[in-house]
Amino acid sequence: MKNEFWKLPSSRCLHGEQVSSHFFRFAFLAMAAVAAGGSAPVHAAPVSARFGPAWTSVDCKTFEVPAAIAAQSDCGYVTVPEQHAKPKGRTIQLGVVRTRSTGQTPAADPLFVEQGGPGDSTIGDIANGALPKYPELPALLQGRDLIFVEERGTRFARPFLFCPELNAHNIAVAQGKQSYTDAGWIRVCNERLKAQGINPSAFNTRENAADIYAVAETLGYPVFNYYGVSYGTLLGQYVIAQADRHRPKLRSVILDGVVRPDLDFNLASSHTFSYALRNVFRACAQDHRCNAAYPNLETTFLGVVDRLNRKPVPLTLTIPSSKQTFTTQLDGNAFITGVVPYLARPYSGESARGSSLPRFIEAASQGNFGWIAESLSDLEPKGAREMYHTVVCARGRSVRLQPAQVLPPPYPQLLPLGLREAEAVNNACDVLQVEQKPPFVYRNPQIPTLVLNGSDDPVTPAPYGEAVARNQTTAYVVTFPGVGHGALFAPPGMAAATCVTQIVVDFLANPQQAPDRRCLAQVRPAFVVE
Repeated sequence: MKNEFWKLPSSRCLHGEQVSSHFFRFAFLAMAAVAAGGSAPVHAAPVSARFGPAWTSVDCKTFEVPAAIAAQSDCGYVTVPEQHAKPKGRTIQLGVVRTRSTGQTPAADPLFVEQGGPGDSTIGDIANGALPKYPELPALLQGRDLIFVEERGTRFARPFLFCPELNAHNIAVAQGKQSYTDAGWIRVCNERLKAQGINPSAFNTRENAADIYAVAETLGYPVFNYYGVSYGTLLGQYVIAQADRHRPKLRSVILDGVVRPDLDFNLASSHTFSYALRNVFRACAQDHRCNAAYPNLETTFLGVVDRLNRKPVPLTLTIPSSKQTFTTQLDGNAFITGVVPYLARPYSGESARGSSLPRFIEAASQGNFGWIAESLSDLEPKGAREMYHTVVCARGRSVRLQPAQVLPPPYPQLLPLGLREAEAVNNACDVLQVEQKPPFVYRNPQIPTLVLNGSDDPVTPAPYGEAVARNQTTAYVVTFPGVGHGALFAPPGMAAATCVTQIVVDFLANPQQAPDRRCLAQVRPAFVVE
């Protein structure tokens, strides 16, 4: 498993253009409202006919946008420089969906919504997936337009840095025919993409952040808000850092499942997985029904890992595209890898029932591993895997801390995972040889920031968000018990879904004022006990 920051469940339920005249029309009023600390004035959304010359309209079917969303959206490509420092040089295109507010009196400042990965599709996963399915985004849409920008190199951008070679690699690894850390797949992929004229060094977070401002300017929004989940939070920190370098003004930022820019998150995965697991074990022990059904859950879990490391068991996996099956050997590392999705999305059947992880761990202790086959069969990722690595590899100079400096020690059984993840990525970086970007530096601390954490997040634990928030002069940190990776996407019916929506709406109404967080008292971890 390459450590992907964030992936929403799919539909099977398991992130130098000319300025339009419209920009100037609203610039003064909107910026005055922001300076006063309130919401920007109400107005009709910019008309797509007045978008800047970098905009090219397309049918929303191009991006597979559901009909109900397409009916209230403008879809198109925004052309941006391949490298913003060379505005007269080569260009690339970003898919953009502007979904118009459903409210009668929407605010002038839209909310840009960005996905994680890096390399996953903002339009595919959020505009097409989350917006129709989860209650939180429709509630936000009542207050303002939502802008979904396909990050450079991802599925609905041109070019798309897709590596089908990874699929064969993943299958061979699961079959025991290839080393997990072998970088041969990305060598072939990179050579193919470079032969098409693609410059891997142009796909990084600095350029991504400049893209956000270019899109805001093209669409005619002088002021905007930003929401990012997972890798989108790292992008958000770069958007903050660039806030004084572009014409559109950044009003506020929401970071959900926060990445620290000074840490190697792949190396830290042993620590972050352990941190999340301990929270689950503690919550189960404090829940009468969970503790009665699954006592000593931590001991049970570690016992399963130890037994599988001593004697792996056969497990049947299914290749998604062909439906062909094969037998793999389930060892302790593979078991932990298969557990992670149940931490990231601890909602059984994407419902409000609660987490089934304690029940599954108990089943594993009895020799039943059938439940883990689905997550381990996710062998053919659809994201931009070369873009994932160009982004990660380019930020090496920003990494200054070791995981042990910021998180408690991991379970010893989990230590090999972080070392394996780091080795695999380092091997890929040796192949790509992308240009190293300067170390990240925090700037513009005055931008109001809301940090959202989930207690069960296995990738970006709450201490990451707390540390990042300390760099802003106005920051609010909210941690949701029993929630995983991406607090804004809790399923309907959960107290967390209602609470996070209310908190985000409050924050966007007035980012200079702490949002009402009293609803957190109603948010508790829930477990499926059967």
